[in-house]
Amino acid sequence: MLSRIILPSKHLSPFVHHYWVMRFDGHPIEMTIMPTGCMKWMFHREKPFAVNGIYEASNVASVCGQYHAAANVSTFEHADLLFVFFHPYALKIIMGMPCNMFSSTNVDMDYLGIPEFKLLKRMVLDAKTDDGAIAIIENFITQRLALNNDFETIKRMMAVCSEIDHHPSSSIDTLADRACLGERQFRRFFEEYVGMTPKMMIRTKRCLQACRSIQSLQITDFKDIVYRLGFTDHSHLNKEFKAFAGMSPSEYMEHIRHIQQENFLRGYRAYHK
Repeated sequence: MLSRIILPSKHLSPFVHHYWVMRFDGHPIEMTIMPTGCMKWMFHREKPFAVNGIYEASNVASVCGQYHAAANVSTFEHADLLFVFFHPYALKIIMGMPCNMFSSTNVDMDYLGIPEFKLLKRMVLDAKTDDGAIAIIENFITQRLALNNDFETIKRMMAVCSEIDHHPSSSIDTLADRACLGERQFRRFFEEYVGMTPKMMIRTKRCLQACRSIQSLQITDFKDIVYRLGFTDHSHLNKEFKAFAGMSPSEYMEHIRHIQQENFLRGYRAYHK
């Protein structure tokens, strides 16, 4: 397995979090991946994965919306993927459409009805190298940003997402204040720009931080996660984590040990960066 993270150009870093390249040599693989709180573009340069047991051979370039729960992915084929991970607030201004319309689904770029995205799909899939594909993507994003000027709202959502990252137990009132918006208007803007409710983003970020701690395989018990991330007790952690990951923290640790034995833990961690 080859996996690497590529950072965006400096002028796109407020919008693109990172690029992630992953290749498999045909070794069978099955894993549970977690919601990351980031929307993505996904390009399959070989056959696509099966997601939750469903295989769509034609969906080789898609917009991946915000997922609320973990997904099971598997493949028995060679795999060659390129993901574009966007900051949570960024994709609406690039796509020009509300992000909540992509909730819990992957939408084929051909189905968007936008000729520019059909061309992007073809050019990226035809690119000979990772760097060439990323250069095409960055040029496309730069052109799309030039068509939009709603950067004031972007700044507000950026401040809110930063608050959630640093304080995953923040109240909705606190987040609305950070956005300088009334609560009702804030909720509407947040869902439109981020693709999920503020409450769901808080849960996602908190559970994702718990996942990253477990991925270190240094956890001897879960007390540190409970108190550091603001869960009321171990029972609260178990309930929230199971709704998020589909398994208990202990079961997830066993899953991570299996991934380590299969020698793709490094790539798995990179996906959840």
